[in-house]
Amino acid sequence: MISSLEDLLERSMGNADFVAAMKTGIDRFAGYRSIIPVTHGYTRTLLRKTPQFELVAMRWAPGAVSPIHDHGRSRCWVVILEGTLDVQNYNRLDDGFNPIAKLQHTFDVRLNAGELDHRLDWRELHRVHNHSPQSTFSLQLYAAPQGDYTVVDAETMHCTRALPAYDSIFDL
Repeated sequence: MISSLEDLLERSMGNADFVAAMKTGIDRFAGYRSIIPVTHGYTRTLLRKTPQFELVAMRWAPGAVSPIHDHGRSRCWVVILEGTLDVQNYNRLDDGFNPIAKLQHTFDVRLNAGELDHRLDWRELHRVHNHSPQSTFSLQLYAAPQGDYTVVDAETMHCTRALPAYDSIFDL
């Protein structure tokens, strides 16, 4: 792992258990990369779950795009393991209880291998897209384990609640 990424994880996460889990997930990527399912979208592989956090590896097929979403009550850190992802970021301006979200587009960013992204709470939403012709792999740490979260329809801004699902499990 790149030492600057390790430093960034330690500063951003502020929790030794989170940093250790993320470092383990990064260091063992070669061991679980081949078991992450291939689809026409994106898949989620649960690597580790404790009462404090869950660690999830994702494979983003070429052209895969997520809906606009938050991470519920969980904070989320994302490290790109291989490839690139384009992220459209939004702030939620309403109280979070409205069936129609009021969002403000804040900025777009391209995340490359070895880079970190971070979501603080339900007010920070994003849409993620793999524009490259190859699969992209990312590693997410959710603190606390992800519960229900909000998905926002990009055209109508209508909100629906969703629960996370896993396509596979790999015990780290």
